[in-house]
Amino acid sequence: MLLLIKFSLFLLFLAMPLWAGVPSYEKLKSSPKGLVKDYYIYRFAKESKASKAELKKLRTQIYRYQGSIKTLFDNKLGAIQKSINKCSKYNLSNIDKADEMCQNMLLSINFVKSLNPTQRADLFERLKMANSKFLNFVQGFSKDDPLAYYIKIGDTTGYFKYYFNAKDKDEFLNRYKLSQKLIANSINHWQFKSIVQESIIGKKNEKFRRVLLEANPNSLSGDMAFLFGLNAILLYEDEKAVKFFEVAAKRSKFASNKDNANFWIYLITKDKELLKSIANSADINIYSLFAREFSSDEKIKIAVPKPSTKELLKYDYTDPFTWQRTREKVANMPSSELISYASRFYTQSTLGEYSYIMERAHNHKIHFYPMPFMEYIGTDDVKRQALILALARQESRFVPSAISTSYALGMMQFMPFLAIDIAAKLGMSGFDIDDMFKPQIAYKFANFHLDYLEKYLYNPLFIAYAYNGGIGFTKRMLLRGDLFNRKGEYSKYEPFLSMDLVPYAESRIYGKKVLANYIIYLAALGKSTKISHFFDATLIPELSDGFRDKLSF
Repeated sequence: MLLLIKFSLFLLFLAMPLWAGVPSYEKLKSSPKGLVKDYYIYRFAKESKASKAELKKLRTQIYRYQGSIKTLFDNKLGAIQKSINKCSKYNLSNIDKADEMCQNMLLSINFVKSLNPTQRADLFERLKMANSKFLNFVQGFSKDDPLAYYIKIGDTTGYFKYYFNAKDKDEFLNRYKLSQKLIANSINHWQFKSIVQESIIGKKNEKFRRVLLEANPNSLSGDMAFLFGLNAILLYEDEKAVKFFEVAAKRSKFASNKDNANFWIYLITKDKELLKSIANSADINIYSLFAREFSSDEKIKIAVPKPSTKELLKYDYTDPFTWQRTREKVANMPSSELISYASRFYTQSTLGEYSYIMERAHNHKIHFYPMPFMEYIGTDDVKRQALILALARQESRFVPSAISTSYALGMMQFMPFLAIDIAAKLGMSGFDIDDMFKPQIAYKFANFHLDYLEKYLYNPLFIAYAYNGGIGFTKRMLLRGDLFNRKGEYSKYEPFLSMDLVPYAESRIYGKKVLANYIIYLAALGKSTKISHFFDATLIPELSDGFRDKLSF
């Protein structure tokens, strides 16, 4: 089952001292721009007695001015004032000279309604001369029912202006039946996918969703076709679901999404040839692993690198700036040079960096499952080891100094507030959140956190949901009663339907990937098991969680 790959070792001379704690203003000024610098700017602004002058200077150097760092700086310095609104110079007399953004701002429903027929006719002619996308929107106000007109002709501009203006958007979606022309024109609208996804995943707006059944599958992108397929399943239109899933499988950009769509077709049609196709997928995912249990004896080809050299000289793997620089170099490196460059990282301490570069070099056709820092794993329990490795692979690809856009830290990607809380509970004096870049700390905290999660959750899929989305989210989802229910109205498609209806999109994807990782790592650690066992267990509360009422399932 395991394919071991070895490469000769070269030494890489890269070094930059790790800042333990909050860096000085002078160090921050001279550090390279990027996510790592943002993290340290955030710490400097939050934890030090920084002057307003220093913060104003540092704000100009922030790489990603969003989220927590934006909130912090806006609170300390005030929100960045935008320049004078360029649209303020436009009015009814010169709107045809404005760009699309300014026309959109000025042409509100209330504004066009307020115009008399002569003014509206003049506006129409000006927009016609400018070939404006808002021409039909203005024209609609000469009709008895503007919204009905937009729906009939498929004008997305008018329809969505009314949608955004509606106080009760769910009521709006169900009251007005979409034309197929409007659906076809809405496919690429920035908000439409969000509306469709929220309605389907939330199992709401049934009248709106029933209209989607009539959409032409060939007009949809891969991800939209998949959503429409789920919608058809929820509305008991299995034959129509197949048509949507066929398009999803054909147009999906990623092998995992293609396998997911094909798996749904198999569930509906029971076509075993599809199962064979999924089993031979180039991707390792929960569907290809499940399909292999029934239709393939071929061993999965993975790489579990096991170098004998302990460390890469003069490379500080706990320094996020070092990883940032390495990653930037890899991003700009020709593919022909990647394997040679990766071989320099073939050491026990840089297996994360090595695997990351090697997968990139092979266009992700070879799957690497490293097991670094096992001396710090903190447990002899193979199942716990496999779970920690499965989570770490998904969280950070085993790069010790990884930092996320939300400033989750290290191999196990702990948020600072949670890391501080765990450190306090463990009685660790002198703890600094940069300690999360140390593998021994990352694994130690992972074991502590998993001890807590496993008091309530027993299935690795549910544990993954909680690790990513929080135990509160997972509890609420399970207590809804309509997901992972073996006696529910969609029981013949469980637990696969529930896995595709997990409310939080990131957790939905994350859980699937961690479960697949878990199965692979169990095998790599000498404890092979079937993934179907974990699927079945999700539907039996006493085997999967401590939240649900056992008597109701």
